[in-house]
Amino acid sequence: MKSWKKAAGLAVGSVLLLLSACGDRELPEEVYGDALETMENLDSVYFTESNTLNAAEEGVSTFTRGAIRYGDPIQGYMESSMNLVELDTPVELDIRVDGENIQTRQNGEWEASETNTEQIQSMLRPNEDLSFFLEFKNEFLMKEVTDVEDTDDYYEVSFKGTEERHKVLAEKKLSSLGVMPEGGLSEEQLNGMTLDGIEMTAFIDKETRRLNGYDTRFTFTVELGGKLRSFDEQTNVRYEDHNNVEGNLEEFIQQKVQEIQQEQMEEQESENNADAA
Repeated sequence: MKSWKKAAGLAVGSVLLLLSACGDRELPEEVYGDALETMENLDSVYFTESNTLNAAEEGVSTFTRGAIRYGDPIQGYMESSMNLVELDTPVELDIRVDGENIQTRQNGEWEASETNTEQIQSMLRPNEDLSFFLEFKNEFLMKEVTDVEDTDDYYEVSFKGTEERHKVLAEKKLSSLGVMPEGGLSEEQLNGMTLDGIEMTAFIDKETRRLNGYDTRFTFTVELGGKLRSFDEQTNVRYEDHNNVEGNLEEFIQQKVQEIQQEQMEEQESENNADAA
């Protein structure tokens, strides 16, 4: 009898320990929410964004680097390079933001732009893109990444949508691209949509809950204007220097570019020395 009671006590203790461990385990939507809150409260940040969009017979890729200082008013400086299929050389564009005042520079002179901050919110504020997926937060997955050289431990929070219910995200993407038909997609268009996949992975520092970056991809086919049109958009965003962007923003970017070029030269020299050894 005593042995049975002892065994039962151990079993109950094990169950309580297991329940306690499960209770301490963080859920992916909680970590994701922490990152949204942390990024919302940033003072400043440096970012890079690469975007490739293939739609029907057309394709465009852009690369942007920028520095943002969040305050009243918000200030930013960005350098963007756009490659179009029909153009031999990329289109280079600098963007300067001072509150609602946005200026662009393409050929040496700054000019007032008709663009408003609402149109470039996804670049100015990371929460714009990440909030996109929140309605499916209960479907998020998460894994912890450790022991990566020169990198603090971080979480990968991910989502993949291929089901009928996820077509709403394709509709939102069409709206953001400015190609949504007036009145939205018809029931026939939605039923005929082929959703290959909608994917998102966010990289979140385990300790600080800062967002290190995120990747998204949208691939689907839908009838627009009487023709089937395929969309394949891939975006990769990375963040650095959280709360550490100081001084003139344009000079900060130039310094950043010089540092990257120096690192690339050192890496190339190291590889050459290794090959020669």
